[in-house]
Order: sequence, then C-alpha cells, then structure tokens
Amino acid sequence: MIITDENAGRRLDKFLFSYLNNAPHSFIYKMLRKKRIKLNGKRAEGNEILQPDDELKFYLSEETIASCQIKREIPPAPPLTGIIYEDSDLLVVNKPAGLPSQGGMRANDHLLARIQYYLQSRTAAICNRLDVNTSGLVICGKNIPTLQAVNEAFKTREVKKEYLTIVHGNLGEVGLTRTLEGIYKKDEKKNIAGICQIDVLAETSQSGINTALTKFLVLAVSDKYSLLQVSPITGRSHQIRVHLASIGHPPVGDKKYGGSPTPFAKAQLLHCKRLEIPAMGKAWDAPIPKNMSDCINKLFKGAFQ
Repeated sequence: MIITDENAGRRLDKFLFSYLNNAPHSFIYKMLRKKRIKLNGKRAEGNEILQPDDELKFYLSEETIASCQIKREIPPAPPLTGIIYEDSDLLVVNKPAGLPSQGGMRANDHLLARIQYYLQSRTAAICNRLDVNTSGLVICGKNIPTLQAVNEAFKTREVKKEYLTIVHGNLGEVGLTRTLEGIYKKDEKKNIAGICQIDVLAETSQSGINTALTKFLVLAVSDKYSLLQVSPITGRSHQIRVHLASIGHPPVGDKKYGGSPTPFAKAQLLHCKRLEIPAMGKAWDAPIPKNMSDCINKLFKGAFQ
C-alpha cells in the first residue's frame, strides 16, 4: 500500500495499530521484527514517521490481515451546522453555545462527533476548543499534516484570535485598549480557574509558572456595561472569562466567574468571531449569534453593528 497525504506525518506503529485494529500491539511489533511488515522495502522499527508515497508491504496472508481488521462504524450524530469553510485539508465551523467541543462532561453529543460523522473520518480532529457555552469558530484538520501545522500555529501564537463579549461595568472610552497580564492557575477537579495580578515579568523565569496574556479593545459602553473585542495571546482554559473577572468586569451571564444572569442567554455571552493564520494565508469570520446581537442592540442602542 502507498501512504497518502491523509496519513503522512504519523508514526508507523500508530498507523499500524489503526490499520490492524483487531491485532494485539505485541503481534504488530513481532511482525515488524520478523520483517513481515516492511517500509520502502526495508525492515522497520515502528517509530518511523510516514511520508507521502512511502510504500508499506505486508508479508501476511489475506486471511491473517482480515482477522486483524474490524470495521468500526462511526456512531451517528446530529447534523453538522454552521460550516464556514471547507477544503481538502480544513473544516471551519461556527460552534453554537451549549454544544461541547468534544467528549467529556458526560456528553454524548459534541462538535467533534458531529464533524467525524459528517466527514466519515476518525482521523479528523479539532485544533482549538471553546467552552461549552462559548460560541464561534473552531478549526478542524482532516489529516495529520494539517493537524500538526495548525496545532503548531496555535502553540507558537501565530493564530490571531478575536472574540466578542459583553461585560459588567464601564471600562472607559470607546477605542481604549489594554493588555492584561497575570499568573494563571486552574483547579481541574472543580473546573475553575484563577488569575493572580502580580508582576508577570518578574515571575516568568520561575519553572512551573503559567502566564496569561489577554488584550482587549472597548467597542461600546453604557452606564453598566461594556462591549469588548478580546484577543487572547495565550490560550488557557477559561482565560478570557477569568481574566476579565479578575479586574472586576466578568462577562454578563457568567455565573461561574461572578457575572449576573441575563435574559439573552443561560451563560456567558462570549463569541469567537475571527481566526486568522497569516502563515497559511487563511482567515475566517463567524456571524454574531442572534441572542448576542439582540443584547448589543438592547444595551448599547445599536451603537455597534
């Protein structure tokens, strides 16, 4: 068999575990040692990284190969909606609030399940996660090379992220920008984060310190609320929510971090509006959800459209 772009970038053993999904790992390694599985005509160890057009040969009977494979159906999932962009490598979706990004939290229905059922591919995976009640753009890679490239772009902060949120309190004049810095900690058991407002520059040299950097722009204000464009520089869980709460301006409706209830949503009004990867020449925008648009029109009398 010839390795295609879809599987390029994977370790050989990981590919074999997937391809021969009913065989014990010990059997696969044994076949590699006995040269019953060869890569490009040579003995392989299993730790090689597959490249496009690599040739993989199995010196096994058809019956043996068949016994090592079980067809695993992708479980049915609700229809995937909100597709913003799709090509042979990428799928970008506008996730609705209330839908988990992936499994966990005892959720059987989540965005990744819908994506994999839509694509009929278990290889597909999401590159960025949004909180359950945060809406907006999620990037999915359809193959290993694309996943690696996009994940690296997020890791090296090459992805430009733009969120929209409404917070309690007046944060000043329209056009004001500010960058928040702090030390980030999270209690995984309670699923709640915290920010310590201390001198980040003095602490970043210490091992184990997680910094959080969040930039925001004031778009509109009223007596009690502010509309913000937020650009998280780091990518911590709950970062925008906890960072704004740490300065006394939690997103409206975000009960976990001190926000008061709103008639427009059950939880925080936070929306990932734009993602851009300059190195790839890609940028996407997601329309503002109706409940957020209604809230903006109500609180700021249409000052922002």
